[in-house]
Amino acid sequence: MQQQMDKPTTHKTSCTCGHSATAEKPKETASILNSDSELPIMLALLPCGLRNAFQQAVFSAFPEYAEIENPKVVIEGNLNYEKSLFTSIDNLTSIDELPDIFISSDINSLYHKRFRDEFLNATNFETFSLAVHSIFKKANYVHPDGLMVWFTTNLLVLVVDAKKMEYRPMPESWLDILDESFAGDLTLRGDTDFFCNAMFFPYMKSTGDEAIKKLGRNTAKGLHPSQMVKTLNSGNEGGTSIYAMPYSFALKVRDINRFKIVFPAEGAIVSPVQMLVKKGAYIKHKPLIDYILSEEMAVVLAQSGFPACHPASENKLPSNALNWIGWDFILKNDIKACKEKMQQLFFSEFKGGMESLVDEHGKR
Repeated sequence: MQQQMDKPTTHKTSCTCGHSATAEKPKETASILNSDSELPIMLALLPCGLRNAFQQAVFSAFPEYAEIENPKVVIEGNLNYEKSLFTSIDNLTSIDELPDIFISSDINSLYHKRFRDEFLNATNFETFSLAVHSIFKKANYVHPDGLMVWFTTNLLVLVVDAKKMEYRPMPESWLDILDESFAGDLTLRGDTDFFCNAMFFPYMKSTGDEAIKKLGRNTAKGLHPSQMVKTLNSGNEGGTSIYAMPYSFALKVRDINRFKIVFPAEGAIVSPVQMLVKKGAYIKHKPLIDYILSEEMAVVLAQSGFPACHPASENKLPSNALNWIGWDFILKNDIKACKEKMQQLFFSEFKGGMESLVDEHGKR
């Protein structure tokens, strides 16, 4: 029996949103991943804005994988697994502990130096050389050795309440929201003890420590993106002027005359979605993997507000610029240490109120 990862918990250290189709689903998934169960062939931990559409597409194309009692394909929200599963990856002893196909979101433990040095190589994982859409090629999004496979990304943008801006100009850059005029006037993805790392990384790369501190000073609260949408669609009473949220959620804001979606000049911030395929697993699961990378799936992604990497995808975004920290930064830095430092810097200045990171279904 292969060694398994710890049971998932709802505690988290990441803000990649996740929720389940039913209240029982996390329990079912926990039983799949415990030490007495066989690993599924695929585990996909996705941003919550994509989870349901992706699952419906996969199970429609492969109904044999839609078994609930003994699932071979598990598709969930990343958030439900961040604490247990990604802590386990930090302590991984063998890739036998991973499923054949592992899809995850955010700059998670797969980017940590230990995993990259000890496990992320062509001996352990399949390499892919795929044509990608021009916007991803321009952003240098593709893994330099083809070991992590991207088929989409979760984009972070700004949603601005024009009614509350008063004398202040609309932000045109991510740096604009650091201005002292926005003190206590930002809402970010966050919770009582954590805010979004994907949001912080571009600031750390381009501006440094002081930028993270300024974000802490200017942030009023942390909310789940669905809570942001609910606040805005209810008139933003008592809310802030600016919200940083996933593009997929920004598209759900109804009053587009008042609430403006802003793609800053540097581009929407990239929170990656990546797939690892264990060596030899591509031949075993070729139809499933090819479908995930297909033009048909690209349509599902784009319709859900997630640009697709497939070269034929029609990614109709307001801007084609992507704000990706890039592989040079990742390879030259201790990503785990960076995340710990960014959280400390942010909370050293953050004085706002925080609400639990819970989506509209009541799931963390």
